[in-house]
Amino acid sequence: MSTPQTFRTSPGSYAALCGVLSMPLAIWGWAALSGHVDLTALLISAALPVSAAIWLAYFRLRIDDSGIEYRDLLGKTFRVAYPEIDSLKSRTITAGRGNYRLWVLHLRDGRSLRINLKPFPRDAYGVLSKRLHSDA
Repeated sequence: MSTPQTFRTSPGSYAALCGVLSMPLAIWGWAALSGHVDLTALLISAALPVSAAIWLAYFRLRIDDSGIEYRDLLGKTFRVAYPEIDSLKSRTITAGRGNYRLWVLHLRDGRSLRINLKPFPRDAYGVLSKRLHSDA
């Protein structure tokens, strides 16, 4: 029996999203220091990165001996036992100027479940892949 592992959003994901969303706060903060205080704009710009951080905190991937549990940004949660999983596959999707990787769990009953592994630490994929191959 191995120790269950729970992966949460990586610090880099917080830094990327909250950092970008902190720019209006920096601008309005600078304006407030200069004597031009717009309290509403300051509060709204502070709420942006705080809301993003709370939102990112919802992401979770739990891997244990019986299967995996995944919760996405919208709060959708599913739990799948290893015997139900046929494969984990990825494909690259082009969106605008960039590409991103879409991970899909294919289940033996024909269903497909999307998993976004990008916000998790890099070793989450390795642990998940190793686990799925050891139970195959």
